[in-house]
Amino acid sequence: MKPDTAEVSEAAVRRAVEVAQLPELDRTDAIYARAFELAQGPSRRPARGQFVLNILYYGLLLTAFAWVFSMTIDRDLPVHQISREIVNPNRQVRVGDRLAIKGVRDRVRQCELTRRYWLVDGSGRRLDYEVEHFDAYGQLGRENEIVGPTIPLDATPGRGRVFVSLAYDCNALQRALGWSITTVLPPLEFEILPRATP
Repeated sequence: MKPDTAEVSEAAVRRAVEVAQLPELDRTDAIYARAFELAQGPSRRPARGQFVLNILYYGLLLTAFAWVFSMTIDRDLPVHQISREIVNPNRQVRVGDRLAIKGVRDRVRQCELTRRYWLVDGSGRRLDYEVEHFDAYGQLGRENEIVGPTIPLDATPGRGRVFVSLAYDCNALQRALGWSITTVLPPLEFEILPRATP
């Protein structure tokens, strides 16, 4: 029995419509795929602003590292001592009087200073003085200054020697960690005389 012509034509029309819709479905898939690609695109390709922020971030990190490194290797003395001498008459100092030391030095930069004196008296006993702290002071270049401690009343007369230790703090790392640039100057000899009788 032959199929009805109307049924055949209806089935053919339905098949023709389905075939005609296939390219439309492919186009819809392509549109959705493109939309998905655009939505995910920024995560695969960083924006220009993010790139600039990355450069700034790593640049700041590198600068901070270089700054800390330069403070770590900074161990040059800021003051070069040229000469030192005791200027008391005949290099003699009475107990209770001030020992005058004239120093000539060349200051290359200004740093905080911690100075500590100690002396060895005529009996060989060590006498320590209080530590002195100074903020960064003095003009750059050559300078002359007379400094020195007072001879303690309990110092034994005889040959004495005075020592001085200098500790410079020239940057924040040295101040924070106490990692000062230190130097001990050569000792100076002098004579301690008994206290003058009134």
